[in-house]
Amino acid sequence: MTKKTKKNENKNIVTLHNNFVEAIYGLSVDAKKLLLSTFLHIDKNSGNIIIHREDLLQEIGIDPRKYRKEHLKAIFRELMTKVIEIKDLENPNNWVLLQLLKKVEYKDGYFRTSIYPELLPYFEEVQKRLFTKFNIQNIKPLTSIYAIRIYELCKRFYKDSSHAHISIDQLKKILQIENKYKQTSDFRKRVLDVAKKQINKNTDLEIDFELIKEGKKYTKVHFIVKQHIGDAHKKRDPETLKTLKARLEKLYKGKQISEDYAPVAGPWHAEDFIVYSKDHIRIVISNSISEAELFVPLESLPKAFAQPHNMTKIE
Repeated sequence: MTKKTKKNENKNIVTLHNNFVEAIYGLSVDAKKLLLSTFLHIDKNSGNIIIHREDLLQEIGIDPRKYRKEHLKAIFRELMTKVIEIKDLENPNNWVLLQLLKKVEYKDGYFRTSIYPELLPYFEEVQKRLFTKFNIQNIKPLTSIYAIRIYELCKRFYKDSSHAHISIDQLKKILQIENKYKQTSDFRKRVLDVAKKQINKNTDLEIDFELIKEGKKYTKVHFIVKQHIGDAHKKRDPETLKTLKARLEKLYKGKQISEDYAPVAGPWHAEDFIVYSKDHIRIVISNSISEAELFVPLESLPKAFAQPHNMTKIE
């Protein structure tokens, strides 16, 4: 029997191929959150997924006191009936249709399912530039499926600003609203403004957008994406943060990351630290072939390293 363990925050990081981020499919909000949660638990060799009920409820934001067995069963049923269309981002004329999940079984508190083998390449981070990472805790407060999908896109845009625009037609395909909101004002109000408000309030991103007109018609959306820093973080004494950054570099730069915090197996080492506050520290890590990022509060930072150091309190 697999033992349920308390997961550290890095275990909430889901990694998706950019083609999957822009895949065309329609899901309810709860189904989308459940799908991302199951992706956290994929065995990259077999495609099998085992997740404890309590972990699943916590990850998708369902109060255990309001848990209903039939609700999760209905969400899994929705996922099993969906087909997604994934386009080749290098050649949009090429595409593939795939189902998401195989058989789902619930036994002794655990859900067991698996993805089809054809989906595995979309979770194998061979080339970092082709993948988008984000913490699924950021999407838990979002109540609009449009906000969740646009958040995924903006995480990709934040990493690669050269792709920070998308045609309105393509965005509507991704959101499965090709026949809705035909007036640009309605599309802005019902989709873009809602997504912007929810993302800026609840996630690690701060976004804005511009509608681009060609001739007399709006044809593209350009997203402006920044890392969100709350007001409390902005008011921090920059000299204190600079001192903290220097101390962290002295203690940890070049040190090996703990296996519990590493994105995938293999030795990862700390390369750089970006300190927004004691509660918001970004660590740039690398292995022999790629880079990744960790977001860790100061109090948890020693646990992220293979040989923890004791940090004295920083005022």
